[in-house]
Amino acid sequence: MTIGRSSITRRGALTAGIAAVSLAACSEESGTIGTGDDGEPEEPASAATVAITPADGATDATAATEIAWTVEQGAFTEFKLTDAAGNAVEGDMHPDGTTWVPAAPLEWEGTYTAAVTAEDDAGIPVTVESTFTTIASPGDRVTIENYLPGYDQTVGQAAVLAFRFKAGFEVPEDQRESVERRLFVTSEPAQEGSWHWITGRALEYRPKEYWQPNTTISVRLALGGLPLGNGRYGEFDQETSFSIDSETRMLEADDATKQMRAYQDGSIVQTIPISLGADEIDGHDARSYQGQMIIMSREEESKFVSDLYDYETDVKWAMRLTFSGQYVHGAPWAESRLGKSNGSHGCINVSDDMGEWLFNFVRWGDPVLVKNTGRSLPQGDGFTTWDLDWEQVLAGSYLESTTEEN
Repeated sequence: MTIGRSSITRRGALTAGIAAVSLAACSEESGTIGTGDDGEPEEPASAATVAITPADGATDATAATEIAWTVEQGAFTEFKLTDAAGNAVEGDMHPDGTTWVPAAPLEWEGTYTAAVTAEDDAGIPVTVESTFTTIASPGDRVTIENYLPGYDQTVGQAAVLAFRFKAGFEVPEDQRESVERRLFVTSEPAQEGSWHWITGRALEYRPKEYWQPNTTISVRLALGGLPLGNGRYGEFDQETSFSIDSETRMLEADDATKQMRAYQDGSIVQTIPISLGADEIDGHDARSYQGQMIIMSREEESKFVSDLYDYETDVKWAMRLTFSGQYVHGAPWAESRLGKSNGSHGCINVSDDMGEWLFNFVRWGDPVLVKNTGRSLPQGDGFTTWDLDWEQVLAGSYLESTTEEN
């Protein structure tokens, strides 16, 4: 893939050189014109010098290799990467402007040639090439749990981009910056956003404010072949592109009033009696979590199983809020306490009729605010970065600047 402006062609540089020499030959101090072995005028050498990484002959590159170069006494004009068959490899400059990133992982045990062209102040070009080879595919690469929206899905305004490295693996702290800079998010229109490391395993990305309606978001987790530390490498890239709905929705549940309000485009469209988690069941704190959550999934029918409380229950119209199992769902057995008292194991109970209405109203990624329960939402139990203020989100990033609009 060509980056930057086109270089002056070899023929163009030669013509310019001949013209300059011809003018000088009309003067008394012209001297002689240098020629090559074939009698043709020699092309003047460029004063520009180029150094490329990986260096020519390198054999330790990975499938996630990025190409870097420096130019002295001149200016960069063109870059291209080709495989052993001479086919162009697609890619683009990293958003931080320091390296060129292939659009997909390179092949293991593949040979590639990077070519960088630069011009000196006289406009004379030079092209330097570096041929390198990637290592053999390493064993035991690290997979991820991907919670990204699917291709072409339409989701709610509070959509969070979340993934986790496989259980038992955490990225060492000294590798987290290099991992984070390979997590690419772009949006149209552009909006501020940042990644946040909840742990060395769990990451989330959110914008500073809710996504604007009709935003299109593209994500590439460029982890395939990336060194993750301790001799481990990422297994694959993960990509998706999705949109934010044209309408905004939000649910607000208040334990003080035992009511839930449903908002659409800023206006209340439904008020629903609810019952939340009891203060205590079997010696356990059963209160619902308070804080800013999002709809993580919608399940028309589900079976709830709890080892802690020793029950198994079929429910309808279940909308997940946390990994630990707090939902909004239909609860016909709770009709007598809706709007009056709490009694659940932590879920927000509504009638079956209102459960069906809510199920059809919300989308994945819609925000849910729960208030006044007195029990704080643990970070990482669900998609939880909306429960942090923006400075806290930024504090969980390992990049120096993460707030630029993407």
